[in-house]
Amino acid sequence: MGGCSPQRLFYYPNRILYADPAEEGIPYQVVEYPSLNGKKLTGIVFSAPGIPKGTVVFFHGNFGNISNHIEQCRFLSDYGFDVLIFDYEGYGASEGSPTPKRTLMDGIATVRYAHDHSRSPGKGVVVFGQSLGGVIAIGVAAQEPLVRGALIESAFSSYRRMVRWVLTRHMWGWPLYPIAPLLVDWHHDPIDAIARISPRPVFLIHGDHDETVPSFMSEQLYAAAREPKKLWIVPGADHLSCRRTNRKKYDEEVVDFLTRALAN
Repeated sequence: MGGCSPQRLFYYPNRILYADPAEEGIPYQVVEYPSLNGKKLTGIVFSAPGIPKGTVVFFHGNFGNISNHIEQCRFLSDYGFDVLIFDYEGYGASEGSPTPKRTLMDGIATVRYAHDHSRSPGKGVVVFGQSLGGVIAIGVAAQEPLVRGALIESAFSSYRRMVRWVLTRHMWGWPLYPIAPLLVDWHHDPIDAIARISPRPVFLIHGDHDETVPSFMSEQLYAAAREPKKLWIVPGADHLSCRRTNRKKYDEEVVDFLTRALAN
């Protein structure tokens, strides 16, 4: 039990190159900077044409690395935002190994880096997190006042609740149900942090057919958040498929939220 910590359920990093935007003629810049604990982090910046509206820091999910999450955020550069997507410790070319505390430190360091290297000083930084990345982004936004708004998609409400959900879905997990959640670090649960983002806006998005992270967890986060807040449950969407399900409305809603958050 000690050797198979349920904490490992949340992290599946690797160093595989899934896609290279340069092969598609998409320009980008590789950046490196230290986390709050001194570990080297690696990121990619997609620059908007002209003067950007501001910077979006993208927090990807628990599997892979930057290269298999690019299409989840790169499109925002076409709408006038600079986009910085980065790897947590242990992912891709970033040093170290991930834990809830370390990923939080990685996110805070990245927001500060984005703010300090902005091409449009004064226009601000917003965070956009998906799945596990949404959990981390909530914690970062709650602690870092440089964040002007939080766009959160398909996030779970707490680490222990997520472990319980996974265990109830498989018969092999039933014997571990009473014990495994107790071994999970709960000190950085998003449901305890999300209220502290206010008065900055929060926008929660979730597919109602999500079988990886159930949509009721975004409803729990919405109930715990303070105004200004918004929740959109996308009909027919599975995990991280909200944009594929309704691209036009998704882009309109997301771009409008980010623009308003950066304008405040």
